[in-house]
Amino acid sequence: KYIIIWSIVFLILPIIGYICYLLIRNIIYKKRKSLEVKYKEDEIYDKLIANKLNENKSVCNHEVFDFNSLAFNTKTTANNQYEFIHDYSVLKEKLIEDLTSARDYIILELRKINKKDFQDIKNVLIEKAQKNVMVKFVYDNPIGAKMIKELRTAGVKVYRFSNYYTASNLYSNLRNLITIDGTIAYVANLNITNSQLKNMNDIACTFMKIKGDVVQDIDVQIRKDTIFASGKYIPFEQNIKPDYANNNYVQIVSNNDRTDLELALIKAICMAKKSIQLELAEFIPTESIKSLLQFAINSSIDVRLMVPMKNDRHGNYYASRAYAKELALFGANVYLFDGYINFNAIVIDDTYAIYGSYIVDREHLNKSLQTMLFIKDQKAVKNFNNMFEKGIENSYRINDAKFMLLREKFFKNFV
Repeated sequence: KYIIIWSIVFLILPIIGYICYLLIRNIIYKKRKSLEVKYKEDEIYDKLIANKLNENKSVCNHEVFDFNSLAFNTKTTANNQYEFIHDYSVLKEKLIEDLTSARDYIILELRKINKKDFQDIKNVLIEKAQKNVMVKFVYDNPIGAKMIKELRTAGVKVYRFSNYYTASNLYSNLRNLITIDGTIAYVANLNITNSQLKNMNDIACTFMKIKGDVVQDIDVQIRKDTIFASGKYIPFEQNIKPDYANNNYVQIVSNNDRTDLELALIKAICMAKKSIQLELAEFIPTESIKSLLQFAINSSIDVRLMVPMKNDRHGNYYASRAYAKELALFGANVYLFDGYINFNAIVIDDTYAIYGSYIVDREHLNKSLQTMLFIKDQKAVKNFNNMFEKGIENSYRINDAKFMLLREKFFKNFV
């Protein structure tokens, strides 16, 4: 819809439209420059806490499952427990329960929120802040002056991640992470819209609650982003070591000036020997990712892709559908889910899973702040496989992708 609006503006008011375009590009430029400063600050923080990071957690050098060679600061961790939640109301109940139990601190880092549905969580944050629990809330998109005032009056530290806002997500914070006392973390999008909430049968959701050694890395990431948003240093506090041991390998990968999420996806795809399964909210791949998937298909690797038929951003929706049809022409099994997909999950060889707040979008993959969790555990793989199989029941299989709609071609080329 933004593309249509801009096209109308340029046609009717070319001079005013061009000025508006320049102003928005200037805002995006300033956002990018501010993130360059953030990356330098992150590096300083990493050095300051380097001697504390691994004192209280188990790290391992997994022979295959370790993306540290791509210059990521994190290591693969063992001793992790996680729970997958597929219902938004259940997520709220569990989150409120854990927030209520917080003793030391709560930090939320969210892209944006559904204000109406956030009220219960907001009340718990206010209650904990009034009981001298440190509560920090970092948001990216506007949440309303009334809510900000209410939270700050109660003692909640509220910060806007970036002072520059545009309709574009470029150079924005899309991480959607929550940490509680350094022992529990959530990877959850709390911006499910009211229209989606009215019919949860049309939305595929997966949220993740995590305990274990990887929480320390998530906690550090949230602290670095909060320091940038607030301009105030937050000392690192050691996490409590979990009282259980297992081989649930998890590594968090977040992009900065020395990391490249596209390279991480490329490495994961290159690891595939039997199958690649993708269930994505958007699919606008880079040329490298698209070529690798095509090569995988030609190498007799089973490639399955599911994208939604509903999306708040219409241009991206049609572009995703066009790229999905293009992949189907090469021999992939492609499904259009009759509804929204509110998560991103990739499964490699029924062995590894990649979950998180990333977007397979050539514009945003490395330009916006996103997070991936690389998981090696059969429970996680089974969860995402079940979600995919369940999604097929509510999907349309693309049998004939030769005839691409004009609007799909247009947005594929434009986006």
